Amino acid sequence: MIGRIRSSLTLRVLLGIVVTVVLTAGGVGAALTITARSWVYQDAQEQALATFTDEMTNAGRLRSSPAETSTTDTDSTDAYPDDAIVTVDGRVVRDQFHRAADVPADIRAAVDRTPGLYRFSRISDGRVAIGYQPSSGDSAGVESVFVVRSLGSVSDRIAHLLRLSAIAIAIAAAVGLLAGLLVMRWVLQSLRRVTRTAGAVAAGDENRRMPDTGIRELHDLTVTFNHMLDRHQESLAVLSEQEQRARRFASDVSHELRSPLAALVPAAEVLEEELADDPGVRGRAARLVGSEVTGLSSLVEDLLEMARRDAGTAEIRTERVDVVELVSAALRQRGWQRVPVTADDGTPALVTDPRRMTAVVTNLVGNALRHGDEPVSVEVATAPDGITVTVTDRGAGIAPEHLPHIFERMYKASDARTRTGGAGIGLAIARENARLLGGDVVYSREDGLTRFVATFADGA
Repeated sequence: MIGRIRSSLTLRVLLGIVVTVVLTAGGVGAALTITARSWVYQDAQEQALATFTDEMTNAGRLRSSPAETSTTDTDSTDAYPDDAIVTVDGRVVRDQFHRAADVPADIRAAVDRTPGLYRFSRISDGRVAIGYQPSSGDSAGVESVFVVRSLGSVSDRIAHLLRLSAIAIAIAAAVGLLAGLLVMRWVLQSLRRVTRTAGAVAAGDENRRMPDTGIRELHDLTVTFNHMLDRHQESLAVLSEQEQRARRFASDVSHELRSPLAALVPAAEVLEEELADDPGVRGRAARLVGSEVTGLSSLVEDLLEMARRDAGTAEIRTERVDVVELVSAALRQRGWQRVPVTADDGTPALVTDPRRMTAVVTNLVGNALRHGDEPVSVEVATAPDGITVTVTDRGAGIAPEHLPHIFERMYKASDARTRTGGAGIGLAIARENARLLGGDVVYSREDGLTRFVATFADGA
């Protein structure tokens, strides 16, 4: 529950509002309750004192009347109330209900010291002790009168006041919760608009902008958010323009190189054939020229294919081919006869684009020969919806930090393999062509073997 509150702005704000309202209402209620409690006790004490004062006034009139004074058999204390405690010179002479011990000693001492003044003090169990010493010239002794009386329904009234305070706090909490919900609904409407706008922008609607709001803080957020989107759109426009320029440049360069290479390739082949048996410098130079011209021609074709793919003009020309024969012929054409091709029994012919399939396999095999360790092998197997072609080598594999990037264009993990070379687009070309044919290329490393598995869907 605590984690849910921490993760939710609505719950945190509502909890803060409710706690603030409850604490405020509780503090005010406590202050009012204490004040009202004092008023209730004071009112009850004043009523008890007024009643006792009237009783003592009536007793004084009775004691001073001629009829009373002429009666010798009447006790002089009978004029006092029934619950009165009478002391003479500090000695209790009357205590009908045995309450003399409940009268505090300081009240008795104060009454004895100051005749003619009423003294009172609240004691336990909601009672009050009141004392008074009538002014008298009687030489028989100093007479004081005390009563211990209940303050009535003070406890009930205070309990009722506490209940009212609790109800008021509960109502204040409910009102605070309702007010918080209304405020949060108002505020969150603008935040939801931000979320919807961000979602629309993430979905590709680059022209979507935040509507203005009357809340100052959210207005600042809206302006900043829209400014960020404008800057982002400008940056995307610049990047898009640069990317288009780079693609046009690669395409233009590839087209410009294609014509001279078309003449250089056969010339290099003739030169290599003429000097094939020459063990000297001229033979080595001819073989080097032939190899490099062939590699450059392949690179130009890859660049042109990438340009067509990026422009959305890549064509797929399908036909039924024998995959094993197609792969074997492609390897022989490139002089890779040392790479064996094996197949499981019953490998079917496949409806696919032979040119693109050849590009996938030869790029994977060339990558294994350049960067892995021989022997390199190719295995053709039947898949549920087509076939798989697995290229295996005994190299050290690819370091984990390079794995997320191995299929990116122009990425070279030269320290992840035993040798370096190439333009860094072979694996990217292989995966892109495989995906055009409804498959994919994946990398795996197991039992000291590096494998690239290309899958091809049957286009029939």
